[in-house]
Order: sequence, then C-alpha cells, then structure tokens
Amino acid sequence: MTAHGWQKSSFSGEAANCVYVARMTADWRTSSHSAQGSNCLNIAAPTPDAIKIRESDDPDVILTTTPATLGVFIRAAKAGQFDQLTNP
Repeated sequence: MTAHGWQKSSFSGEAANCVYVARMTADWRTSSHSAQGSNCLNIAAPTPDAIKIRESDDPDVILTTTPATLGVFIRAAKAGQFDQLTNP
C-alpha cells in the first residue's frame, strides 16, 4: 500500500500539532479459487497487521481484519465449523 498526496486535515489548526491524512491504494489480488468473471474474492495486505477483503461485485465494501484472525477463520471453515450456515 502506498500513500499519495498527504493533506492537512481541515480540523487541524495552524499550530504544530496538525493531523495529516493520505489516500492509500491497495495491491488487490484475486483468489485462485475464484472463477473467471464476477463473484471473485479480492484480498490485499496493505500493512503487516492488516488484511483487506472485498468481493469484486461490490468493491466499495471492504472488510479489514488481522492475519491472525483471518487464519482462525480459515481453519474453522476448513474444519466445517460453518457448514450449518449453508445446510440448515
């Protein structure tokens, strides 16, 4: 993730304790388990402490998690702990 165009927050005063913000871009990758076309899962790791996940059909909705939490989720899904959600 790279920052472009640092800008001073409009809420900052003229003193030395200003808040600066930057728009960040992410290097999105498509899951190898996604089919070609729509309904793809995209993932980005902008920092070592953050994982961002989105679905290609709605790219403005982004979930942010940590690598550890995502690992727990993936292991639980592989173990079938969420199967009852699709097979009531």
